Amino acid sequence: MAKSIPLPVTQGNDKYIKTFDACDDPIVYTLVRVSPYTMEDMLLGVFDSKESVMCRLARIMDRPSNDEQFKIETHNLRTLKQEEDLN
Repeated sequence: MAKSIPLPVTQGNDKYIKTFDACDDPIVYTLVRVSPYTMEDMLLGVFDSKESVMCRLARIMDRPSNDEQFKIETHNLRTLKQEEDLN
């Protein structure tokens, strides 16, 4: 949990403290293949949009192997400055 920092009262629209909000962060997508034999995950790529990850998945699914599983995961990107601002 981040420490709260007392801020001086200011005039205008600056009355809210910036906090961690996952909705504000850019989202990236990863495509993961699950091996049917060892059940290990293998990262196939990182994508900037759901359209691009679906395009890659469609290309991979042209020749699927037996019992292959694929997972699409979403991740929020945070910069170092955003993380340090929470301290």
